[in-house]
Amino acid sequence: MKYGITENVKTIESKVKVRDIIKKIAEKKANAIKYYLEGEEFEQAIIFGAYLSGNYIANTLKADCGEVILIDSQPHLEDIVTGNGIKFMDLNTFMLKLRNNKDKEINPDLIIDVTGLGGVDPNMLKDFDPKVLIIEDPKSSFDKELMEADNTHKRLCVGHKKGSLKTFRSSKISKTSGTMTLTVDVIMDSCIEIKELDGVLYSVPNLEYFEGIVFHEKDVRKFLREVNTPALTVSCLGNLEAEIDEIIDKNMQKVYSFVKLVK
Repeated sequence: MKYGITENVKTIESKVKVRDIIKKIAEKKANAIKYYLEGEEFEQAIIFGAYLSGNYIANTLKADCGEVILIDSQPHLEDIVTGNGIKFMDLNTFMLKLRNNKDKEINPDLIIDVTGLGGVDPNMLKDFDPKVLIIEDPKSSFDKELMEADNTHKRLCVGHKKGSLKTFRSSKISKTSGTMTLTVDVIMDSCIEIKELDGVLYSVPNLEYFEGIVFHEKDVRKFLREVNTPALTVSCLGNLEAEIDEIIDKNMQKVYSFVKLVK
């Protein structure tokens, strides 16, 4: 807590950081997938999409998989991978191995695609015959253009058991199920609610264009530093530290993720 212009006004930063919200949402997705798989074990799992939830999903599933390969079209996203036992592979390397796959080095029995809009080409998925295929549905509400751009149904083209990962917010609207979209919405909605508390002058989200750091600057380490910042800052008269974090937590709890069986 700091003082504002005078000692009557306090400046409070939330204890909850941007990264905490990202982690909570990504873990909800990872746990939804783990629950859907019901403890089944796999020889080789391939996860398309390291950013943002792919890394958490890989770490959640690695105990049940002989090998976990995390694939992304952006080679520098190897820096986002944490934990041992996860093999990162950029998409070009993966495609090369796939063309020279006589020894079946690439033969997944579990495929998870969390690349969202404009992600994995459905034609590439047709080369596989996994026991389980899970595709993340990027939609979280009705939007005509997003509906037209989404090709989740085309990607659900192989697999003995197919599922669609869905993520929504209870009684709230988010345009997509993307982890960053949901993170931003949680923070923005929390700001609006906190502003309504008695004694609050204003509430400011500590947000910037984080994805620009990852995909334009290609600086994952800078991204990790930037999200390690309080989710929001509040100017107020009273000691509202507890109320501020409770409101953020309440909005995080509104995020629900599950895998729907597709027949």
